[in-house]
Amino acid sequence: MNFKFPKDFLFGAACSACQIEAGCKEGGKGEDVGEHFYTVFPEKYFGGDPAKAADFYHRYRSDILDMKEMGLKSFRFSISWSRIFPNGPVEICQAGIDYYDDMINALVEAGIVPMFDLWHCDLPYWVIEMGGVLNPEFIDWFGTYAEVCFKHFGDRVAYWSTINEPSINIMASYAYGANAPFMKDMGAAIQACHNGILAHFKAMQIYKKMNLPGKIGAVIHVEPTYSESHDPKDQYAADRRFAFYAGWWLDPMLKGHYPEILKNDAYIMDKLPANFQKELDDNFVKADFMGVNFYNPNHTKHSDTADMGYENYKNEFMPVDDYGFMYYPQGLFDVAMYFKNTYPGTQIFITENGIAKKKWGNLEEERKDDYRVRYMREHLREVSRAIQAGADIGGYYCWTIMDTNELYAGGFNYIFGLVQVDFETKERYRRDSWYYYQKVIANGMVD
Repeated sequence: MNFKFPKDFLFGAACSACQIEAGCKEGGKGEDVGEHFYTVFPEKYFGGDPAKAADFYHRYRSDILDMKEMGLKSFRFSISWSRIFPNGPVEICQAGIDYYDDMINALVEAGIVPMFDLWHCDLPYWVIEMGGVLNPEFIDWFGTYAEVCFKHFGDRVAYWSTINEPSINIMASYAYGANAPFMKDMGAAIQACHNGILAHFKAMQIYKKMNLPGKIGAVIHVEPTYSESHDPKDQYAADRRFAFYAGWWLDPMLKGHYPEILKNDAYIMDKLPANFQKELDDNFVKADFMGVNFYNPNHTKHSDTADMGYENYKNEFMPVDDYGFMYYPQGLFDVAMYFKNTYPGTQIFITENGIAKKKWGNLEEERKDDYRVRYMREHLREVSRAIQAGADIGGYYCWTIMDTNELYAGGFNYIFGLVQVDFETKERYRRDSWYYYQKVIANGMVD
């Protein structure tokens, strides 16, 4: 079988501001949640001091030239909200505008299509101080921030994502204490998620009114969910788990309502405001595309005791990487087919896909990442196979372009990058996977 890609397919790589920029106190930047809570709870961030990241803030022009040499077609990055609004929802920092303006120009000059997230893990700390996503005013704060970004960068940024992985950045932060504000309150989480969806719609509305030339959507972490058995209870549990984790965002953003399978679920739906559907109806704007972050599948079975009626179980047959992700490339094909069948006419981009190893300390040996080459090959084959089966996939973005600060998920302890970063000197070195991806891009196909 030939694993080819369309000529206009966007072979990309991704990262985020808070994971590689550093320059935390430069250019008028305000404090974001990671910078603040690292000083309060360093143990929650695994020693991942944001100030010690890869220094993309100063090195972006040379890093972009390296992307150009690789042949990269697109770069997915994020704007740090606290660089644009450092002290609150009113005052704009011109130095932050100038910084991203020059970075975007550098990408365009290099022939690299920019895809930018507005919110990727790094809320300004002032948002938390003022009530976080739970505060209904968050919707307008986010809209104001989005409008400023669209006004200054919208003529050159081809693709915008409003929110990256809200299942983690909102739900897990309010329900499971995974990130700031470290709450464990499902009722608060459901309300915060609803506000997040309304904030997404607010940015969508503003973008559409400005008649800009690009497209706008969101990036959702999607885990194909498989049941333990053919028992109808297990099948139903798997469908509910998928609906609550991914469909909770996909259905409102693409259909204007929460998943049908959850509509009679009092444990979830009773936590929403009484007029939640009217708010969705009044504000709905269908996303132009959807970004899909795919790393692993999930396996679920029925439970009589769990609040949600299901619980996860471990599949012993799948290998697991150092980061804890189960290795199952076929799941990416299943996800693409799900979009084709459930949201026909919606283009998707594989906005993140990557594998990590725990650092073992030998920089030269760590450049020999044949495990990443195998991983990319197998997942890209599934993307090609899905396209040939009729899925509308516009691009694939390897996570990540260079080694990162994985924040509250691992600090600097894991290596994801095509480019290795020596975090002591900030020197860059190309891994074997960098050269492999260069060949894939040049040939427009996977071996």
